[in-house]
Amino acid sequence: MVDEDELFSRCFEEGRRAARIGRAVASNPYLDVTGAELPAWVEGFASVETSILPPSERAGIFNAGHDAGERGEPAASCPHLNDDDPERMEIWLLGYAPNVEPVVSGL
Repeated sequence: MVDEDELFSRCFEEGRRAARIGRAVASNPYLDVTGAELPAWVEGFASVETSILPPSERAGIFNAGHDAGERGEPAASCPHLNDDDPERMEIWLLGYAPNVEPVVSGL
């Protein structure tokens, strides 16, 4: 069973990730839930500074990373590797990462 702190932390991170990749606040999956999930998600979402990098640009970067991963391009193809601020690279890699096959160690 998940304790309250773990639940808050998980929902906070879900909200933070949603904001980082340009999702709308209405994408909150906890809108109809009573409990710690809704405020934790909202707090996580609000913790991301979106004035410098607006949600539409964040979504575009995330989608570009996702598309690159689906095409099997190497992660080194990220166009934001040499940016002064790593945020664009991180968002691109968030999109790219779900397409990476896990490494299975030889047992």
